[in-house]
Amino acid sequence: MKKFLLGTLGLLALTLAGCSNNKVTTKKNTYRPTALTAIVKGTAGAKHVSYQIDNGKKQTVKVNGGAYFFQVPAATKDQTVKITAGSAKKTITVKKVKALGNYKVLAAKYNQMVIGTYLPTKVQKQLQSAQKTQSATKKKLTALAKTDPIAAAAAAQKQQAAAKQLQAEMATAKKKAKDSLLPTTTKDGVKNLVDTKYTTVRANVQDGKLMGLAMITPTKQMKTKTGQKKFGTTFALLGSTLNAKPKYVINKFEKVLKDAKKNSSSTTTKTITSNGIRFNTGFSTDHLYIYMTK
Repeated sequence: MKKFLLGTLGLLALTLAGCSNNKVTTKKNTYRPTALTAIVKGTAGAKHVSYQIDNGKKQTVKVNGGAYFFQVPAATKDQTVKITAGSAKKTITVKKVKALGNYKVLAAKYNQMVIGTYLPTKVQKQLQSAQKTQSATKKKLTALAKTDPIAAAAAAQKQQAAAKQLQAEMATAKKKAKDSLLPTTTKDGVKNLVDTKYTTVRANVQDGKLMGLAMITPTKQMKTKTGQKKFGTTFALLGSTLNAKPKYVINKFEKVLKDAKKNSSSTTTKTITSNGIRFNTGFSTDHLYIYMTK
C-alpha cells in the first residue's frame, strides 16, 4: 500500500509539473508600439519562452519568477507574434505605425547639417549665400559671356577657386564630425547609430524606413557647458531633419526639464508634438531619453 501511495504521489507530481509548463499568458492580445518597440509582457510556467515575429527567426527569453518580457520593433504593417512556452502556445498582434520617412534620405539630410556645424561661421555664411544666389549668379555669368567673354571667364575662374576652397573646408568639417554622423545605410532592427560620451542616437529601421529615433544623454553631461551644447545641437538637428519646429520643441522641452527637476521620476513621460512628430521625454536616475515617432 505504501509503495502504491508513493507511486501515485510521484505520478501526481509529474502531472502537476506538466500542467505548470503548459501555460503562457500575455498582458494583452493586441499591442501598440510606444517609442521604438512594443513591449510584450506575460507569465509562463516554463524556464524559457520563445517567440517568432511574422514567421521569422525564433528568439528566446528567460522566465524569471514566472514572468517574462520581450520587445517587438515597430513596423509599417501589423505583425503576428507566436509565443511558445513548453507545450503552451499563444498568438498576439502588434499594430502598425507610421514611418518617419526613408532612412537614407533622412540620414543624408541630417549628416549634411551636422557637417555644417563644424564649418567656421564665415564659411557657413558663404555657403548659405552661395546656395541662395546660385541660380541668379549662373544667369549673370551667361549674360556677361555674351557681352564680355573675358570678364565672364575671369568671374567663372574666381567662382571655381571659391568652390574648391569650400570643398576643402567641407572635407575638413566632415573629418571632425565623423563620430556624430549617421551611417548612410543600416540593417533592419533597433540599434545605436551614433554613440559618443555626450549623446547616443538609437534608431529602429524596417525595410529601409526609419520607424523611430531615440536620443539618450547622460544626465551628468547636462550639467556641463559642452554637454549642454552637444545636446542642444543634436536635438535641434534631429528635429529639423524630421521637419519639426526646433525652437518650439526646445522651448517646450525646457519646461519639461524644469518640471522634472522639481519632481523627478523615472516613470514620468511627457509628450511634445510638432508638425506631426511626437517627442516623448523620459528620465532615469542617470539618463535623459527623448523618443521621436509619428
